[in-house]
Order: sequence, then structure tokens, then C-alpha cells
Amino acid sequence: MKLNRKSIRFKIPFYLFVFVIVMLLLLWIMEIFLLDSIYKSIKTDAILNAGNYISDNITNPDIGEYINQLAITNDVCIAVADENGTPIYWSSSFSQCVREITTTNRFMERISLAYQNDNTYVQEVQTTEYIEDIKLDIPISIRSYNEIQYTHIIEGASNYYLFMNSTISPINATVDTLKTILTIVTISMSIIAILLGLYISRKIIAPIRQLNTSAKKLGKEDVHFSGKGYLEIEELSSTLNQANKDLHQVEKLRNELISNISHDLRTPLTMISGYAEMMRDLPDENNEENLNVIINETKYLSRLVNDVLDLSKLQAGAQKLEEKRFDLTQMLLDMIERVRSLSDIQIDFIYDKHFDVIADEMKISQVFYNILNNAIHYTKDKVIVRQILKKDTIRIEIQDFGEGIEESEIDKIWQCYYRSANHSRQISGSGLGLYICKQILDLHHATYGVTSRLHEGSTFYFELNMKKDVASS
Repeated sequence: MKLNRKSIRFKIPFYLFVFVIVMLLLLWIMEIFLLDSIYKSIKTDAILNAGNYISDNITNPDIGEYINQLAITNDVCIAVADENGTPIYWSSSFSQCVREITTTNRFMERISLAYQNDNTYVQEVQTTEYIEDIKLDIPISIRSYNEIQYTHIIEGASNYYLFMNSTISPINATVDTLKTILTIVTISMSIIAILLGLYISRKIIAPIRQLNTSAKKLGKEDVHFSGKGYLEIEELSSTLNQANKDLHQVEKLRNELISNISHDLRTPLTMISGYAEMMRDLPDENNEENLNVIINETKYLSRLVNDVLDLSKLQAGAQKLEEKRFDLTQMLLDMIERVRSLSDIQIDFIYDKHFDVIADEMKISQVFYNILNNAIHYTKDKVIVRQILKKDTIRIEIQDFGEGIEESEIDKIWQCYYRSANHSRQISGSGLGLYICKQILDLHHATYGVTSRLHEGSTFYFELNMKKDVASS
């Protein structure tokens, strides 16, 4: 099977391989190319620290013992001379540094360099060791090597001259050894990185493939997602299971909506058709009462179609607010009076005085009408509307005295396509009213909700912001 570069099976081994190569490259740079510089820097720092310690403790009676310990610890030879150039302290390994003190020219050269550099001078020099050929009476070179030479003038009542020499060991053999080791490590780690990446990607991709296979069936049949092994996969499985459940629930509610709307359309159409035919065939039936039936059923159909259109506009985000200042109380009075003329249910309106709000009057009247109409459909004998002032908001409550709403259904009644279990076919309506109310109130950033008790009724409410200085009597 061809490996896709966008696939996890390719990316995980690739990124792991790149990570290993970058880390090994840094190791090569540090160990091979910077090893000499790092080694010399460490040696120099050790000498400087030892020099500072000796300078601070030069008058200590135990300085000789300290010098020997520092020489062993830092692998240096140390010598201290007085103002006359006479060695007074030196490490047990009598070496080049002490011989240089006894060589007048070299002694003066190092002291001069120290004076020129603020009493301290560190340099790297190449040194050659010689031995005397007894027969020929001439020096013979044994070996050449590099060393770090440290010269420091300790100023005080009497000046002291501190000399330290430390051999820099050749690291060529070490570098060659490290190259061989790093080559083996690089090849080994590259192979391990690729194999490990393939293994990890295979472990990760297996549950993802399983989820993908199940997800392709989503919406077509009832599937269950069971990804295991990783927290994220389990969370994704849980989310997909919930999505599957919600999708089937929406499908079920949509089918119910279609069934309900079909029923709600069929009933008024049947009545309109029946009354129209009766009025056509029976001249005596051509009266105002039958015309009112046709008109009322036509209005119902118009309201049903408008609900469906409003739903589509709200879901598409096409609804715009046209906010203006208007008398909320008067709008409620007018709406209640109009509904009273079409219903036998008693509607009581409790309020203190008129208040203005800034909102979309048409949409707020639609919210109030939908909730009031819903209350009339479900109440037993009456509906109470209350207008309550709460600081900077006006709260509108619509209370009915019907069967109430199950506690488990309260959060669902605002959902699209949802109908309460207490709904009956005898109660007309599209079932979209509360969802439309929710969308309009959300556009206004209004607070809304419902409280309900079974067999006692429900109270729907919404709150609109207002300013205290806009109240009118």
C-alpha cells in the first residue's frame, strides 16, 4: 500500500527520525567540533578558581597544604615566589612552572605580562621538554605539548608571584574514538527511531481507523464508537456516540415534526375545502359563520407557514433586529386584547404602569404571542400575565394552570423539533413556537426561562433591559 505523506503512519516515524537526527547532530557538534574549546575553557576556569583561592588565603599558615590539594584536584603544578623571585610554596610535583621561576628571563617575562594585564595573565603556549645527553653534553628534545600558563601578582604588604601550569592533553585520539562511537550510535538510533515511529503510528492509527469506519455509517444506521487505549481517542469516541445519539434524536424529532405539520395542514385544508364546497352546493350555507371558519383556518395556515419561514431564517442567520423605543406595556395590552377576542380563556394582566424598552417591537410581540398562545392551549381555565420591574430590567411572566412540564423536559422544550410528552394532537400548533422565541431572545441577549410543577402549571418568563429614565406613567 502506498504511504501517503499526510498520513500519521508517515508523519510520526518521519518526525521522530528528524528529532533523533537533530539531537545526534548537536551531539556531533558538541563532542567533535567543540570538544577542544570546551576542554580548554574548563581547564582555564579551574586554574582561575584555584588562583583566586590561593590569592585570598596566601597568608594562611596551611597554604602549602592547600596548594598541594589544589594541584592534585585540578591537575596543575603550582609555585609561589616572593618579591625576590625565591620559591616559597610549590606543589609536590616539581614541574615546568617551578623551573620557569628559576629561569630569570622567563620569570621576568611572565611577571611583565601580568603587570601589563591588570596583575593577571593567562596564555596557552607550546612547551618542549628536554634532557641532557651526558656524552654529548647537549639537550635532547623528548616531547612537545601545549599547556596553559597562569601568572598572577598578589599585592599586599609584600608582593607574591603565583605561577600555575597545566598541560593540555592531546584529544585527537579521544575525538577519533568519539567519531566511531557516534557513527555507530547515529546509525542505530536512526533505525530505532524509524521502527519505533512505525510501531507508535500503528498503535495510534488502529483505533482511529476503527472510528473512521464507524463514522462513515453515521446517519445511515445506528453505530457505536468504542475507541480505546488513549484518553483523546476515548473522548472522541464519547463525542461521536453523543453525536450519533443526537443525530438520531434530531431525525426522530424531524420526522415527528413532519408528521405533526402534515396533520396540522391537513385539518384546516380539509375544513376549508369542506366548507367551501358546502357553501357552493348549498346556497343556504353561504353565511357569515361559515366564512369565518374558512377565514380562521386560513389564518391558522398562514401562521403555520410563517413559523416555518421564521425557523429557516433564524437558522440561516438572516434575521436582523430593528431596534427602537416603544411602549412595552401598551404592546402587551394590545396583544392580550386581540387574543381575548379569539379565545374563551380568561387572561389577567397585572402591571403597575407603562414602561418603554429599546428592542425589536415586531419580534418581541411575536415572542409574547407565541408564549401566550402556548399557555392558552395548555391551561385549564385562565392565564395570568405579569409585568415586573427589576432594577434595570422589565420581567414579563406568562403563567398557565395546565399539566405542567416534567423536570427532565424543561431544558429540552426550547430545542428545535421538540414537543413535550404532554402534547396532544388536539392542541394545534407547529411545535416551533418556543424555539423561535429562544432564537429571538438570544438575538436580544435577553434572559428567559420556565418554572413548572406537574399538575399545577408552568410560568414562562423573559427579561428585557431598560433604563430607569425611560419609564413613563
